[in-house]
Amino acid sequence: MIRIFTNTLNQTIFVLILFTVLIRFFGYQVPYVNASQPVDISYLANLFNILNSTPLKSFILSSLMVLLSALVLNNICIKHELIFIPSFLPAYFYVMLNSLFPDQFYAGPTVFVNLFIILSIDAILNLYRSDRPTNAIFLASVLAGISALLNISYFAFFIFVIIGLNVFRPFNFRENIAALIGFLIPIYMGTVINYLINNTFLPRYIFFPDYGNIKTQGWALQSALPAVLLVGIFAILRMYKNYFRNTTKSKRAIQLLMILTIISLVLMVTGKQNPRQEFTFLSVPLAIYFAFYFSNYSFNWLKEIINLILLLSVLFFQYRHVLGL
Repeated sequence: MIRIFTNTLNQTIFVLILFTVLIRFFGYQVPYVNASQPVDISYLANLFNILNSTPLKSFILSSLMVLLSALVLNNICIKHELIFIPSFLPAYFYVMLNSLFPDQFYAGPTVFVNLFIILSIDAILNLYRSDRPTNAIFLASVLAGISALLNISYFAFFIFVIIGLNVFRPFNFRENIAALIGFLIPIYMGTVINYLINNTFLPRYIFFPDYGNIKTQGWALQSALPAVLLVGIFAILRMYKNYFRNTTKSKRAIQLLMILTIISLVLMVTGKQNPRQEFTFLSVPLAIYFAFYFSNYSFNWLKEIINLILLLSVLFFQYRHVLGL
């Protein structure tokens, strides 16, 4: 099955759309009831309640966001040569990794923030040997600011942007200040809008991040995550095995992905919202690692079998309650 996505033909997009609908259809059959804490700004909580007012609406909106993010990520991987064979594998694995839990079928802040992260990666990669970095810096930092506006814990993504800026550019005090200003603009606009609506600058609910408060993640053992992370380890080892053969830009991109992996793990195990939803942040670097691992110039039975086991694991843990297991 994986061979279907090992090309860049336009018609493969239609296969990807069909795959997205089929692997995420469980979200419509077994609607997810959101039990997460409301987002920081009360009128945004009302907005997300409207977006998820029916199971069908949640399924359609979340699936459209996942599909859009997958296609954007795939384009970035090809554009910046993050995988050595151009294909739709990054998009395929991104969709799969965002279909592990019923919680991921909720059109909440995480699916939007993940798109912002992907666009930020593109902006950061554009900084490499750029004569005019201002636009890319501004875009990446503004997207990080919008993410923090949706949940203050996602302030960590501004750290990701700052590190990325200084990985791809020589340190420049002015550029770092510009990034900080870009980050603060959405937050300032959010407080103004909140004041106009609620007559107070600060939101009604503020969940300050506590990155040191690690929560037990026992639920992960009763899901497809062990299989996903096992394949992820092999994929990361293969990518780093070829690390010194890559171009300077590719090496820095790999460093950036590892930073994103660490930040995403921290948010997932310390976050005050739903860790199953926040796993979607890990799906960005993992999708690239997986695509690198499964890329092949010739047919490989072993990788086909591993992909099939991975896919069956996802489907099994989706439908096991329906089957009474």
